[in-house]
Amino acid sequence: MPAASPPIPPIAEILLSRPEGGNDALRHALEALRPTGMTVRLRDFSLLVIRPARSPAPLLDALAAMRPGDVTVFVSPRAVWMADAIRPLREWPPSRVAAVGAATAQALQEAGLPAEFVPRSSEDSEGLLDCLSAVEMAGCAVWIMRGETGRELLAETLAARGAQPRFVPVYRRECPPPASGPPPGGPERLWIITAPQALDCLAGLTASSNETDDIVGGLLDSNLVVINERARERARRWGFRGEIVLAGSPAPGALAEAAWAVAARRPIDGTPN
Repeated sequence: MPAASPPIPPIAEILLSRPEGGNDALRHALEALRPTGMTVRLRDFSLLVIRPARSPAPLLDALAAMRPGDVTVFVSPRAVWMADAIRPLREWPPSRVAAVGAATAQALQEAGLPAEFVPRSSEDSEGLLDCLSAVEMAGCAVWIMRGETGRELLAETLAARGAQPRFVPVYRRECPPPASGPPPGGPERLWIITAPQALDCLAGLTASSNETDDIVGGLLDSNLVVINERARERARRWGFRGEIVLAGSPAPGALAEAAWAVAARRPIDGTPN
């Protein structure tokens, strides 16, 4: 007779992975939505370090070439802040401005460059592509303000529509130096992941967790909250085998609701809720 599977433990800790200083709104949402009697710990564990762009030249060259009919896409509030630090957005030449989500649109508004296009269906590349579906793209230059990587799907789809997408790195993201001791992992932990590169950095920590397929409780057994299906597929390719839940949005409220839903489904005394 096969051995019984070990009981699924309750969620003991939720890990917030945004760069240093970026978890405040998420922590507030988690506390505001915390179910009565839920004693799960919240812990900041940044998986990304944000650095300035290696050079301001790519952005300055893009601004020199930008025309009023072009589309300028900002992929995150951080892209807004870092681009504004290189040249204030109020001084940019006119173009049609797009934001990937509501928080990015708010950052643009505060910087003096309101967004014309903001997705309503979902706050990701797919949502923005849906928002831009009626915009004539043939021959249109699309300047994508991002880090050094990411948003390849956005660029590829816009190119298929006839646009001329051009990436403009306005900051860079790096994995932080390894912390002393093993990284927190196991089926009793839940990571909230909001960036593909953060997921890559988390996967990179598996080398220091002594994880093997025969040992339950390693980092790859952790549970994840991610934004969309692409992120879930990426996590499975890395080998994560815990529960992976879609938040559908990077908004703090959506992430918090998804996290507490996972915790609420877990047992309290070794038996399913």
